[in-house]
Amino acid sequence: MSAAALPASWVLLEPFVFRRDDDDDSFPDETKAPVRASGTTSWGAPFTIAFSLADPPRISRLYAQLPASADSSPGDHDQLVGGGGRWKNMRLDILCSDTDNPDDDDLLYFWDTDAVVPFRQWLCWIDYYRGILFCDVFRDPTPTVSFLRLPLDEFPSDNIRINTRSSFYRGVSVVNHGRELKFVNVARHDGIPIGALKPGTGFTITCHTLLLVSEDGGGGGGGGGGMEWEEDYRVTSDELWDANPPEHLPRDILMYPQVDIDRPHVVHFLYIEWGYAKKKMWVVSIDMSTKVVESFSLYINGWEGLLLHADDRDLIEHKSLAYMMMKIDNLT
Repeated sequence: MSAAALPASWVLLEPFVFRRDDDDDSFPDETKAPVRASGTTSWGAPFTIAFSLADPPRISRLYAQLPASADSSPGDHDQLVGGGGRWKNMRLDILCSDTDNPDDDDLLYFWDTDAVVPFRQWLCWIDYYRGILFCDVFRDPTPTVSFLRLPLDEFPSDNIRINTRSSFYRGVSVVNHGRELKFVNVARHDGIPIGALKPGTGFTITCHTLLLVSEDGGGGGGGGGGMEWEEDYRVTSDELWDANPPEHLPRDILMYPQVDIDRPHVVHFLYIEWGYAKKKMWVVSIDMSTKVVESFSLYINGWEGLLLHADDRDLIEHKSLAYMMMKIDNLT
């Protein structure tokens, strides 16, 4: 790995991987992506990966220059056999909250993981439609798994997600050097799962902090009973629009909330310009304590990006197609 300036303490990482397999000119050099590594595949072909790091709210990127697959049949591929350890299988009970809500069984039955984050001693599996599973992986002699509902007004009665896109409007963030967990929810008032807001409607943003009301957070056998949610704030779109002009905050839905790790009073959102096949997108950073927009920075430049920025073409095509297919899914 090459020497580089001290990176930011955290980043907003673009999940799309920029493949630059056959084009050395488009693969970033060390001035643009100083954090990099290279290696060799089992068949002797070289590969390189590189991180282009940026301070939030700008988006960091991962570039990959990968070789084509070796020209061999499946039976010719090398096999790696590891030794020196043994797997141990355990069947673990899921501990629910002290309220013993009978509906918790149904929520767990239809579980669908949207994200996984580490928090204190737990590894947390998150279903933005339902709640969080807290697994104390290293607890002796047996790991524990606890379930806690998200602080939502209502919960689904089945696993049909066709009329909701909860992962678009909810986000769990771990802040304060890994000691606090926050949940942000953007609730649309128009009932539409995806797309522009209906005229005359808006949304409400709520933020909750997870409180550990017992020393072990409920991991000792009380399920989520040692944990509870405390509401930090509730802000409406009308309040935000009153505090910011349209050029700083367009009058439409905000998506993908992420709490700033260094400044938890700031939340980053994605704003999408609907109505175009190749969509423009911006990252909007709002100080929720003052309701004032701190920054409104271009993330994807739509048609203009296709014409002017060759480096972004695959990203623009991928994102635009993904949102188009999601809208089709909700119409069928």
